[in-house]
This record gives sequence, structure tokens and C-alpha cells, in this order.
Amino acid sequence: MSSAVGGKFLVGINQGWFEDKYGADLGVSEFNDSPLWGNPDIPITIDLSKPNIPQTPPYLSQNPAAIDQYFSKISGINVVRLWLFEQLEGIIFSKDGNNNLIGLDRTFTDNLLKVLDSANNYNIKVYLTLFNSWDTNPNPSSTLPQSRLADYQKLFLARKQIIVNIFQNPLDFCNNVLVLLLDAIKNHPAVYAIDLINEPESMTESSMISLQQLRSFVEYATQKIKPSGIKVSVGCMRKSMAVSLSSTSVDFSDFHIYNNKSSTTPIPLDPYSSSDFSGKYCIIGECGYHPETSPYVPNQEVSILKGFLYDASKLGYGGALAWRFQDYQNSDGIIQAVKNLANTNPIVQPEKKKGCFIATAAMNSEIHPHVQFLREFRDSVLLKSSNKEQFEKILEFYYKVSPPIAEAMNNDRHLKRAIKYMIVYPIVGSLKILVRLLGNELKD
Repeated sequence: MSSAVGGKFLVGINQGWFEDKYGADLGVSEFNDSPLWGNPDIPITIDLSKPNIPQTPPYLSQNPAAIDQYFSKISGINVVRLWLFEQLEGIIFSKDGNNNLIGLDRTFTDNLLKVLDSANNYNIKVYLTLFNSWDTNPNPSSTLPQSRLADYQKLFLARKQIIVNIFQNPLDFCNNVLVLLLDAIKNHPAVYAIDLINEPESMTESSMISLQQLRSFVEYATQKIKPSGIKVSVGCMRKSMAVSLSSTSVDFSDFHIYNNKSSTTPIPLDPYSSSDFSGKYCIIGECGYHPETSPYVPNQEVSILKGFLYDASKLGYGGALAWRFQDYQNSDGIIQAVKNLANTNPIVQPEKKKGCFIATAAMNSEIHPHVQFLREFRDSVLLKSSNKEQFEKILEFYYKVSPPIAEAMNNDRHLKRAIKYMIVYPIVGSLKILVRLLGNELKD
């Protein structure tokens, strides 16, 4: 499924996990929290920092009809994003006290293949997310008895350490778990791509792992995945992280965008620029009304989502996926908003090039040598320099104020002549002298 200009713009939705069975929908986690919910007056005797196999089968094994019910409900969209190893679900660990990763649960794989088969029947692709970085942040249920908090902490710290270790040293995970996953799914027509980790900023910004360790993990895992023919990305919380990781071996970029949680004001989506993402296309892997918005305004759920979806489709992105409809009061409205855009069969729009408006107006042509020189100076010098971010801010201001100035010039030949000889010619002449004198040093 291509996201090249003129190709299909992917319209989708995040499933994340089925029902409320986070960490227990496709398979079981050997580091699960089920022991915490027993009689609080009876002490837990097992060591929750070590693997324990739950007796209850995963949700989809007990409710296989839920798979087809889900895909029939969203039929008509292009792609679904599904999380795999949340809370270490599906991974088999050694029982020697070392918590080594040694395999993949067969039940997990069987249920995943059933999901992919059902998606394929409805012509829906599945975007598979391996890890959720937020599993490394403590989040005990508000209904957990106080007497169980110490046990929860032991379980949480064990899971956190395992996930951190995977990103610091991915060898065992890639060789003992990832290869088994790839063998099972590599030829399945419903697989869209693999997202290595949801919002890695949770780990990098709290110094659990360094940015370099994250980049090394991305490179190592990507090289393991490439031979399978499956595309790879990372679902970033912020555009800045997606920009940073675009220079790795990922196939495309992905970042998430919501309204500000403290208000219903949407955060504006910047136009897609290939130069931001190392020439790779970019999708919006999550978007919509933030479920934690306070104060919460239910009638804003659909309108804010529609704004993000339609903006992404017009600003050059390769696709956009709404957040889980199950997390909203107007879930039917969320689904319908996604379907409505999908039904228009949108295509990926060409990147909106930002021009030298004033120089173009002054010279009466955007292909005049002076205009071409200014454009080349912008792209090859200003946007390649160590001060790129500062220049981008200046340019963004220029792109806002220059179109009306250019329009005024086109309506007033005296103004056009004045700007041509008093501004454009002197600037071009000065910059050409700088280029001759300093050359590549300008980029430093």
C-alpha cells in the first residue's frame, strides 16, 4: 500500500487492544497482574518479579467472534493499528530466575493470525505496534487495595526493567521473539507495517534510555525486519522525535497529534515537508480529541478529530489514524467520521512548496535566475546549517507575511520596481559574494 504522491491516503483507526483486555487480549503475559486482584486479606505468596503463567486464557481465545465483530463494524476504512506486546503479552521467559526472553506464545500467534485473516476479509490493513513505552511508567488502578501496592510495585519494576533491557540490548528479543513473529506474519497480505514502539519519548525524556540507545535499537530491529519485506516505523509522540528518527533505516515516519489536554483548542498540524523527514513519507499514527482533556466537552470529540483527519489529507501526509473509538462517548460518531473520509478515496497530495513570493513578484517569474538562487540558498545553506531551527522560524514568519506584500507589488508597479532595485538586487548580490568567499563554511 503506497503513500507516494497520488497514491491512496490511508484513513484508519487505532484498535490498540480488544475491549478492556490490555495485556491479555491476543495472548497472556507471564508478568500479569491477576494475582493482585485476589482476596486482599490473603498475602500473595508468588514472586511477581518472576514469570507466572495465568490460568485464564486470553480474551480472544474465549471470545473469537469479537474479531469479526470488530472488523465488520469498521468496514470501509483502510488501516487499523494494533498493539502486540503491551505488558509483555505473548512473550515467553526463562524460569531460571533470570527473566531471559526465550520465545513467543503459540496462542498469541494463533490469535494474531485470526485477526489478520479477518482484517483481510474486510480489505483492511493492520499496522502492528510492538511495545508501548508507557508500560515503563507506574499506573496502578485506582481500585487496587492499598495492601497490594507493594506487590504491584514489584511487578511493575520487573516489567520496566525487562523493557528497558530490550532497548539497551535487543539481541535476545530480536533473535528469540521477533524472528518468530516475522516467520508467522511475513507473507500475510493484511500486514501494513511494524511500529517498533509507541511514543518512545516516555523512555528517552525520563532518561531510562538515551536517544542513541533508541536509535541503535531501531537500526538493529529494522535490519532484522527488512528481509521479511515488511515496512518499519516508530509511532512518535512528537514531530521532533519523528524527524530525528527519520534519518535511521525506518521506511516512513509517524507522529501523533491531539488537542491540548487543558483545553479543546486543536494544535495546528504543520504541512508535510519531505526535507523534515529525510525524504520519507509521514503518517499521523494517532489523532483526535485527547481522552484526558479537562474540562471534557463531549460534543468536541468528532469535530476535532475531523479537523485533524482532513488537515492531514490536505497537507501532504500519507495517512491519518483516529484514536480508539471505544474511549469516546460518541463512539459511533468517531467511526463515521473516519469512514466518511475513507469513502472519498483521498489521495496523497503533492508537497506544498514554499516559494520566494517577494522575489518572484519583483522579477515577474519564479524561474528567474535570482529567484532560483534564493531558493537554492534557502534549501542548501540556511536549512542545512547548524542554526536550521532558527532559520525555519524566520522563514515561517516570512511565508505568512510575504504573500500579501507580493500581491500588493503585483497591483502597484512603482512598489514592485522599488523592492526589485532596493531590496532584491542588493540581497542577491550580497549573498552571492558570501557564497564565493565562505562556501561550505556558511552551513556551520
